[in-house]
Amino acid sequence: MNPIDNAKKLGYRVVYVPHEIIKDYNACYRVEYDGKIIYPPAADKLGIPLNEIWISEIWRPYEKYVLFHELQEIKHRAEGLDVEQAHNEASKDEIRVFKGDPIWERLKREINIAPKEILKNVDGIGDILAKRIMENRPYDSMEELLRVRGIGRKRLKNLKNMMWCIGDYIENLRN
Repeated sequence: MNPIDNAKKLGYRVVYVPHEIIKDYNACYRVEYDGKIIYPPAADKLGIPLNEIWISEIWRPYEKYVLFHELQEIKHRAEGLDVEQAHNEASKDEIRVFKGDPIWERLKREINIAPKEILKNVDGIGDILAKRIMENRPYDSMEELLRVRGIGRKRLKNLKNMMWCIGDYIENLRN
């Protein structure tokens, strides 16, 4: 079953919100699953009502992948995993289902979403720099990576060759 149909079957409403509202999270939820109310702390900050999954409007072309991830994360949270563990397990689920899908592969190269394994494929990026990149998210442009200790112009060029940033994409749409 596709994720959109699955969300409807579970009684969840998918809401696309302006990117500026949710850019720090990309997507978030507050839902009832197996009799449990499941939500990350960001849901309180965002004010998400029960049984809604919010996704940044800018991710609409990738909705099946983003929604799949959120639904898997919800399932793993209901199994007792904390937010980070559930996120990591949902990411593994994505790989099993979507690896080789060119649209998903492009999504996973976006700097604000890319997992450590993808970041480490960039020349000059190892565990430490990948962790720093992830800790300093979100980025509004690839140039903002220069604020990460250990990233200079050469590493930024390598990152730009393999990765992209939704903020740069939005800026290009405006121009």
